[in-house]
Amino acid sequence: PGGYKPIHLFVRCFATILGNASGYPVGREGPTVSMGTNFAYIVTEFMAGPHVRQWVNIDVVGQAPTAALMVDEEQIAQAKRVACAVGGACGMAMIFDAPMGGILYMFEEMTAVCWPLELTFRAFVGTIVCALLSRALLNGMGTDIKAFVIYEWSPQRHPWGWNDVPFFFVLAAAMGSFSALHTVVCLKVGDLRQKAMKSLEHLQPVNKMVEAVLYAALCALTSSLVAQMGRCEPLKTGASVEFVRYNCQEGEYNPVASLLLTTSEAAVNLLFSRKNAGQIHPTNAFLSFLGYTCLNIGLTGVTVPSGNFTGTMLIGGLIGRMMGSMAERYQLTGPAVSGVYAMVGSAAMLCGFKRMSLAVVVFVATAANDFNLVPPLMLSVVVSVSCAEFLLHRGYDEEQLIRRKVAFLEPQTPNCLDNKKASELCDILPPEATLHVEATAAEVSKALKTDVSDFPVVKAGGICIGFTTRERLEAALEACAKRGQMEHSPTAGLDTPGGSTLGAGRTEDAAQSMEGEFERLISDSLVSSFGILPAGAKLPIGRLVDPVPYTILEEMPAQRMYALFARGGLNTASVVTENGQFVGMLSRRGLIHHIRHLDH
Repeated sequence: PGGYKPIHLFVRCFATILGNASGYPVGREGPTVSMGTNFAYIVTEFMAGPHVRQWVNIDVVGQAPTAALMVDEEQIAQAKRVACAVGGACGMAMIFDAPMGGILYMFEEMTAVCWPLELTFRAFVGTIVCALLSRALLNGMGTDIKAFVIYEWSPQRHPWGWNDVPFFFVLAAAMGSFSALHTVVCLKVGDLRQKAMKSLEHLQPVNKMVEAVLYAALCALTSSLVAQMGRCEPLKTGASVEFVRYNCQEGEYNPVASLLLTTSEAAVNLLFSRKNAGQIHPTNAFLSFLGYTCLNIGLTGVTVPSGNFTGTMLIGGLIGRMMGSMAERYQLTGPAVSGVYAMVGSAAMLCGFKRMSLAVVVFVATAANDFNLVPPLMLSVVVSVSCAEFLLHRGYDEEQLIRRKVAFLEPQTPNCLDNKKASELCDILPPEATLHVEATAAEVSKALKTDVSDFPVVKAGGICIGFTTRERLEAALEACAKRGQMEHSPTAGLDTPGGSTLGAGRTEDAAQSMEGEFERLISDSLVSSFGILPAGAKLPIGRLVDPVPYTILEEMPAQRMYALFARGGLNTASVVTENGQFVGMLSRRGLIHHIRHLDH
């Protein structure tokens, strides 16, 4: 909450430009997806917000009729989720010039459980509009979209053969295993950096700013020094302009500098090329791999907007290029050149790190502009993900969500819920969090002092009629307080209906009398953050609930109950006995808390 404001969009935009220009081993895809979701969030809040608000009559006992402005939280939350998914898909579609890849990326990020049916067509429309608009703007400025995305054009009738399949298999297994190791080391570096930053907490935010500047200098220095170790190669006629001369003689190029002293997208383009076979020696590729991988791991936790998508592709592409070059040198391969091996290595490393499949294949095949490569790419994904999951159960993104305590439910029922019942997983509710159909302002105020977000509302006989939210209760209290202040104002009624004022003596007496009455009312009232609430004022909480709540029997097995939350999109449910008596409340947040407690 509060992380998707307009100022955050502008900060992310400029910080992404500076981060990529300063030489960090990062890609643009992560910040671009974030900017896409940020923009979609702002637009949805502006356009859909007024349509999910309505006035609800709050007939408070002892007051004139009062109305409170209520927001349908579930409806606006659903609209924001759909819009943010479309915005993220548009970001990926623009980065790779692949609308279908953008849709599949967000589909795999959200999983089928959280993907509404209507989202598919909306993402389809959004991504194609974004891709066309991006292409039109770049063409209008005299450039082309292919100058900014990973793109390689070398069509082949048979880009791979059966002799290459064993090498693809070994490469994918190696990349899957390395991706698990890479994930573990990145998480460890992130933990160490977090502990170091805690010890310097009194210097925030200066300590993080200084760290970001120093690490940028380290990246530039390391890349320059490693590039000095590269062996110069003669520049062939018609060679790619992407090669960098750096410290070489005229007519030569430095392959290591060509891979390190450029953006990650340009380096991946160089590796994917099928026109420069034999121009990147395995030794040079290995030096680039060591330098870039170390810097990429060391970047974990630095407060800069960064994406691991392209960086991970580059790491896998370097290993694939090394294997392909060595196999070419000893004439062990089929028709596949070292550039194809780089694509297979990139796909294997990326899917092992991100735990994706379809999106990875579509992105790499689109970048290669050759869908004949889909079979070996799919094979590499299967082998890599299998090896990565065997060594490490969760991928990098999922581990980050858990470490940051982001509330989410896995699609599959956790083993820790075996032999558990619904009644054993109820939220721990303080007594004041359960409200009656009519509750006094004091009772509502006490309920709001708890850390509960959803409050069960029960009627006579202990029957739960639904749940209300913190926002609705706060809106009702605020409306009640405003009405109470208007009615109890000490100057109210001093003017006569005809417009004339009372005499001076009578005015003073009336004012003193009203002031004393007002002081008595204050002493008998509840003073809250919303203002002065009338003593004994009762709020009709029954009008603020979502009627017909989901009910779960207290004896229901946890496995069946879990599916309602993980796959059915349930947020709260009432746990009842066979007779319908309210036993407790099950919430998504409470269920996540119980699962993580049981896991530990």
